[in-house]
Amino acid sequence: MTLTASSYVAPHKLLVDEGAIDSDHYTMADFVEQDDPDLFAKARSYYAFIEDWKRKKTHFYLRRLLSACRNRVTVLDNLTDRPREMIMMGSNNYLGLSTHPKVIEAGQKALAKYGSGLCGAPHMNGLCDLVRELEVRLARLKSCEDAMVFSTGYSANVGSVSALIRSKDVALMDRWDHASIIDGCRLSGGNFRAFRHNDMGHLETLLQRCRHKFMGKLVVVDGVFSMDGDLAPLPEIVRLARLYGARVLVDDAHATGVLGSHGGGTTDHFHLEGQVDLVMGTFSKSLGCTGGFVAGNKEAVHYIRYYARSYMFSAGITPAVVATALAALQVMEEEPERRKQLWENTRYLHDNLKAMGYTVFPSPPESAILIITIGDNVKLRQMSREIHEGGVFVNAVPYPAVPLEKCCFRFSVMATHTRDDLDRTLDVMRKAGLEHGLLHAA
Repeated sequence: MTLTASSYVAPHKLLVDEGAIDSDHYTMADFVEQDDPDLFAKARSYYAFIEDWKRKKTHFYLRRLLSACRNRVTVLDNLTDRPREMIMMGSNNYLGLSTHPKVIEAGQKALAKYGSGLCGAPHMNGLCDLVRELEVRLARLKSCEDAMVFSTGYSANVGSVSALIRSKDVALMDRWDHASIIDGCRLSGGNFRAFRHNDMGHLETLLQRCRHKFMGKLVVVDGVFSMDGDLAPLPEIVRLARLYGARVLVDDAHATGVLGSHGGGTTDHFHLEGQVDLVMGTFSKSLGCTGGFVAGNKEAVHYIRYYARSYMFSAGITPAVVATALAALQVMEEEPERRKQLWENTRYLHDNLKAMGYTVFPSPPESAILIITIGDNVKLRQMSREIHEGGVFVNAVPYPAVPLEKCCFRFSVMATHTRDDLDRTLDVMRKAGLEHGLLHAA
């Protein structure tokens, strides 16, 4: 019984029956394929891998929250199976709106009026009147003609890309684009090419090659790349797309509410309002709930509404969620000081992590995401335990989610973090860095 080995380890036998998997020598990439006629063989191997990882007390995924996702949360501790308070440094609740009184009140009122759900697809019975109001507000936020709401951000990307790209078309995407964009390209039945991360020379080369080979062309990029925290060079992307007759779709999930003079995202930040063909976004970051949308010209949005399978064949978004998203948009407009505080917190955490000796990316910060690269899966796991025991909830991103040399800790800063939250986080990171030789005592 053998697995297809990743680049992380040399191929060798897995003695699952004897319980001999040492999780330190494997990653998730090693369990995708397995030479065994039993379809579930790889599942057994992976189960043994996770069980060994848990026995080593360095597995900190699927942690269960016992409270709202504020700057501090109550977590059911993986190690003790008891509740404990932790500083939340892993949530995308950038503006802290998921617990804002006006947002909660709006959701409660909608729940009382519409019930827990409409139980149908939007084209049938799953569309409440609040949705259109939200779509108009989102279109205005993104300086677009129209917008449509999906049940999740993932389905917004999958549905939009797969609806537009057909057999004669091509999508050109950044290699670090979100998985939902990649899946949309694969499900489209069309063609796609990947260019090196933020490499505009490579993008232009691909556009030149595709110019006469395909019909429609769509350049798809994250506005803020979720695993790096850096921005796409949107002005140059728009210029190249116009030069070669391509359309542009920007995934603004991590930029909406964070970037721009009024939180409009990357188009607002780069003063490209109305110049990007399609802008996708989510409610699960700055707007503090769950859902997604795509905004653009009215004909394109109308087409996606009827051809996006993830919209046509999914239940409509819950009315209470629509109401909370509307309220969050209102609060975002009324309380711009939240965005100002978010950036103050981000720069404070970045500057102090850098001062103690960490290499922080991006530097200076370009979004509310800060990355500390560790570069070794086992060390990442060991540090995860010390950071967890120190009372800080931060996300460890291992290989193969990122390249092995880029496995990292990903900090998501919130406007509601207090100075004490940030200082305690810095203290925990200092101790962990010293323990594992990433920092020097001096």
